[in-house]
Amino acid sequence: MKNEFTFLSMLILGPKQPGNDIDVYKEPLIDELLELWKGVYTYDASTKKFFNLKAMLLWTINDFLAYGNLAGCATKGKYGCPICGENSNVVWLKHSKKMSFCNHIRFLPQHHPYRKKKYTTARARERASQCPTILTAVEVAKQLSEFTNDFGKGRKRGCGSEFDKGWKKKSIFFRLPYWEILVVCQNLDVMHVEKNVCESILNTLLDCKGKSKDHYNSRLDLTKMGIMTHLHPYEEEGITRLPAAAYTLSKSDKKLFCKRLFDLKFPYGYSYKISNCVDMEKHKLTGLKSHACHVIMQQLLVIAVRGLMEEGCREIILRLCRFFHELCQRVVDKEEIIKLELESAEIVYKLEQYFPCFSFDPMIHLVVHLAREVRLCGPVQFRWMYHFERYMKVFKGFVSNYARPEGCIANRYLAVECVCFCETFLKHNDNQDSTEIKENPLSAGECFELGQGDITIAYRYVLFNLDIVAPFLNIHMDELKEMHKNLKDNQTLLWNRHSEGFPLWFYDKVTL
Repeated sequence: MKNEFTFLSMLILGPKQPGNDIDVYKEPLIDELLELWKGVYTYDASTKKFFNLKAMLLWTINDFLAYGNLAGCATKGKYGCPICGENSNVVWLKHSKKMSFCNHIRFLPQHHPYRKKKYTTARARERASQCPTILTAVEVAKQLSEFTNDFGKGRKRGCGSEFDKGWKKKSIFFRLPYWEILVVCQNLDVMHVEKNVCESILNTLLDCKGKSKDHYNSRLDLTKMGIMTHLHPYEEEGITRLPAAAYTLSKSDKKLFCKRLFDLKFPYGYSYKISNCVDMEKHKLTGLKSHACHVIMQQLLVIAVRGLMEEGCREIILRLCRFFHELCQRVVDKEEIIKLELESAEIVYKLEQYFPCFSFDPMIHLVVHLAREVRLCGPVQFRWMYHFERYMKVFKGFVSNYARPEGCIANRYLAVECVCFCETFLKHNDNQDSTEIKENPLSAGECFELGQGDITIAYRYVLFNLDIVAPFLNIHMDELKEMHKNLKDNQTLLWNRHSEGFPLWFYDKVTL
């Protein structure tokens, strides 16, 4: 996860991106992975021996939309969760025109205290008792065993009944013999999930127009579903009114919320300047970057909501912030992660009691699966997209001609790779026998004359850093130590004779 170990393999134009046809571009990659799985005869420079090198693809790291393109699954609709698959509990919201993930009590154990609630219908009780199973790669391969891909723009993705079950293609990764037995093939990107959850909560708390999850249509959906009756809209004097929810903030509360974020000061380099994103007049936050949402979600939101809204709603938001804080720790404790899996299910279930169904999009639902991937794959620092997003910013900085951005990126990237290779070669080159002087083609140097002092410093620097001169330096240091010892002995003799009555001028300086 460092820049020097990351290389650019392909450039695909954004307007012409292949989407689900990305498998056509991945054919050379799969061929090389199959070759590496069998083994490649390789020379080891450290031991100076040949050995059979084998390698495998552990997992992929991408955002949620690319997740669907690589895995060939749907990221929207009733099969919007690629981990739950057909076991997803999704409800169509008629007024909001959107699918909503609900009934997260299913992820809690059967003996959990939250399951003691009484259900109005037997169907609701049955849905709550159904514990969802995780869709494994073996089951996916079995479902898609007879699936035929049909690539090309404007064509129906695949054929067969599996197209109606959320599968658009059979991923090319299933050509790898070990892909079916991997526990986690594609990772959920914690960075984007955290950013989307943070923006959803902030926009709902501040009631941002067009971005809030609490609006008239979402309240009508609650009325149609017959739940959360205290939030149903009502008519009063010919005006439709929406009752205040537990998370509703007054104008003064919004002003205080924004002022707390605006006045916060950070150490230099700690975070993006969040005060630039706070609009004190309209009481909203705009232009938040991923890392800014990361800081707000884990540290600042706890301060900003202090003393605001109802206690129960505030407590569940604080639990959500604490969940992401513990999830992103660098040290993973297996027992704590198991508790965190249960905590995530409790948090999402409690959010259902305060926020409308429109809020529960796939990003909110994926929170219940994040701790499981940490338990299976380790800390999230090695599996999120901060590194790649920053590297994309570097590539964008390479563009000088916006008419040919891909050419600019390719040329600048090639130059950077050459410079890094030369720097690494010169740093680790131990061959001191070669005296051949080669020209430096990387820069147009200017000639200037060194002074005698600079030449002396350069000579000494070269001499003190050559291995061939080291033995002579040791001999010289031994001679200096011997002279110093003789000088101390002469000084001791001089002092003894002076104490016997001989004057100091009696001795010649050359003798000393």
